[in-house]
Amino acid sequence: MYEERPPAPDLAARVACHWHQVSESSSTQLVVPDACVDLIWGPGGLFVAGPDTGPMPTEMAAGDVFVGIRFRPGAAADLFGVPLHTLRDQRIHLSDLPPAALLAPLTTLDPAALLTSTTAHPAALPASFTTNDAAALDASFTTPHPRPALPTESAFSATRTAPHLAAKHAALTAATRTLLTHLTTPARSAAAARSTASTRPTDPADHSTDSARLTNAAAQLADPAAPFIARALRLGRSVSEVARDLGLSERQLHRRSLTAFGYAPKTLQRIVRFQRALRLARAGVPLATVAAEAGYADQAHLSHEVKRLSGVSLRTLAPPNPHP
Repeated sequence: MYEERPPAPDLAARVACHWHQVSESSSTQLVVPDACVDLIWGPGGLFVAGPDTGPMPTEMAAGDVFVGIRFRPGAAADLFGVPLHTLRDQRIHLSDLPPAALLAPLTTLDPAALLTSTTAHPAALPASFTTNDAAALDASFTTPHPRPALPTESAFSATRTAPHLAAKHAALTAATRTLLTHLTTPARSAAAARSTASTRPTDPADHSTDSARLTNAAAQLADPAAPFIARALRLGRSVSEVARDLGLSERQLHRRSLTAFGYAPKTLQRIVRFQRALRLARAGVPLATVAAEAGYADQAHLSHEVKRLSGVSLRTLAPPNPHP
């Protein structure tokens, strides 16, 4: 079972979606490039999935649970304290990154603590990660989407699955807010992050200041041109045209793209074009039309690029709907 949900309104400028996946059998999940960065809570703990350039097969055992927050393309460059290109095609434990000190209450939390109650799960979270939206998340993940019992209950009982997911979503949302109110940079050391964490105000009177800081940080990307760059390349503008539109040389655009997305502009162009083609194909658009609308030279070019980026055919990623 895989499901996506929209982000909290105050995070929408940075976050594309919340998502979770519960594996009902042992399988290999194919993750394909999307120009995004994810903060994920999986069976091995918290980790960051960097921007991918090719398919990333992920082994999942029956009962495995992955809960994540997916950041929009270009929206995570300043969050994890290292240059984004160093995370490319990597899965890095959060404890190995500079913000780990800020998020220590979450990184050291025993996931089993989230299972102590099906109704009062916020109490199981550290105080700094208990959020006002936990109850709303709980309702959203229990009421509208009942699910059958898992074939295995070794990790958690089926009756506790929804509160388990809601608690983790609430914790990751709060962690994202913490990252945004204490923005990191590639030059920032772990010691500086630790110092910031130790001086963070805890007085309730300071919450309005934190809220204003969060709103400002969520709205202001490290590179405000990043959304324009991604959108222009997705809609078929050439790298030289995008550079000209921004008043940049191609070398300058290359540096900014590498910083904002972890990719060079040509790579970013291929990935966002691939994602556009995938959305069209999944909507039932004929492949010849997909190729034309997504900016490929022809259907053969589309097929070659999809195979190069995902390792499989477009029909595998977007099988025809037998009941249109």
